[in-house]
Amino acid sequence: MKKTALICLIMVAFASAAAAGQAREIMEKVDNRNDGQTVIAHVSLTTFRYMTQNGKTRAMEQARIKRMTFVKKDEGPREKDHKSVSILREPKSEQGIGFLQYDYEEVGKETDQWMYLSALGKVKRIVAGNDNEPKTGSYFGSEFNYEDMEAYNLDDFTYTLLGPETYRDTDCWVIEAVPVLRKAKKSNYSRQILWIDKDRDMILKAVLFNRNGKKTKIIMSGNIETLDGILVPRKIVVDNVESRRRTVLLYETIVLNRPVDDEFLRVRTLTDKGYRERKLQEFKDLK
Repeated sequence: MKKTALICLIMVAFASAAAAGQAREIMEKVDNRNDGQTVIAHVSLTTFRYMTQNGKTRAMEQARIKRMTFVKKDEGPREKDHKSVSILREPKSEQGIGFLQYDYEEVGKETDQWMYLSALGKVKRIVAGNDNEPKTGSYFGSEFNYEDMEAYNLDDFTYTLLGPETYRDTDCWVIEAVPVLRKAKKSNYSRQILWIDKDRDMILKAVLFNRNGKKTKIIMSGNIETLDGILVPRKIVVDNVESRRRTVLLYETIVLNRPVDDEFLRVRTLTDKGYRERKLQEFKDLK
């Protein structure tokens, strides 16, 4: 009996290891999917409080709409470092507010983020309170927090394949991602459940759980189009199931692989209005 039990334990261990290995391979395909070396886009952020009734969602207040220009460039030997800047254009009262972000492939190197408040003329570096706390605050008042905006680093998580599932008529893999200790100390989330499109290697849905293990957000990608041979989700929706607020991020206009000046992806773009507006004029008529 003891020998049989031992054999069963060994079989379970091998099966678990195989599932973890397959989950990692799936996530590597997601990470290596071509998303363009540069992105230039005009983006809208629509945020509102909502309620769900009879399976349908409806707004409970007038939506707050913000529009911005977003520019991103991949760098480094494997193009896994990223620099991006977001500049608000509307509403007029918030015009010029900016957000600058640097992501790094190096394991353990934290994303750098800066927020510029044009009314105060000051740049604020976004940091956590201490080594065991996540960053707080939101991206332009939306339901995306600062951590949500950071690039996904494969080595920040361990993965378990939960099995296949159909999501919105699409065959998906369902994977659980749990942050490693280094990441968990600084994260708002204790785990994530991801729905990965089997054919397109894209995350279509993510359910995020807070540090107490309670479901807190659902993030969904949609309106997927092919631009210059590259798959692009034109719409990203985040539902905060705790606050009952939703943000819809829509790429109204987007171009890929257009040259981007490195100088534009620096703090100067946040603080130098004349320089910023001259450069933004170049992106005014995207097609």
